[in-house]
Amino acid sequence: MRKTTLAATALAAGALTLASGSAALAAPQHATPKEGHVTGDAWVRYSVDPQNPLRRFVFDAHGNPFKVSDGKIVFGAARGTVRFDHPGPGGEHNWGTVNVDYVMTGGPVAIVSGTSAGGLWPKGARMTFTVYDDPRGDRYDRVGFSWGVVDPRCAQMDGGPAPFTTYVSGRGYRVRHADLPVVPDGTQGPDKAPTCVNTDLLG
Repeated sequence: MRKTTLAATALAAGALTLASGSAALAAPQHATPKEGHVTGDAWVRYSVDPQNPLRRFVFDAHGNPFKVSDGKIVFGAARGTVRFDHPGPGGEHNWGTVNVDYVMTGGPVAIVSGTSAGGLWPKGARMTFTVYDDPRGDRYDRVGFSWGVVDPRCAQMDGGPAPFTTYVSGRGYRVRHADLPVVPDGTQGPDKAPTCVNTDLLG
């Protein structure tokens, strides 16, 4: 009888310990939302420019598409940079930098957006990229960018072209998915975005 009682007591204590541990593990998941990550470096082929087709894109982007601030959804909750090189016909390198403020992931696909730091594009111009981290390997990775085959005057942070370029060389890209942040009940929607954010910048 005593052995049975001791065994039941030990079993109950173990269950309480496991339950407490599970609760402790679950709590942080609600405190800090997980972030999406887009990283990597590769040369890609841009078929629209057959005389000078190579482009290089370097991604270091982390975050989420939105956050909830003061009871309201605010788009743009990311950080990092996208650097890109458009070599000229003489072999010269023309670098541009985008300051990232938006990252949204969906499995192996991501949209990354930000504003130009100046240089090749006017400072403040909205630029958006799409990245496909193909599970078959780096040589199948693809990138799209919001100029060349789309109207750059109406670039928005939450939309981008299909990833239309193909991998040539480099270490490829990595997309690490994160679920969308939880929106509490009663949260207000975001402000309306302008239709064509680059009209004044690009003419």
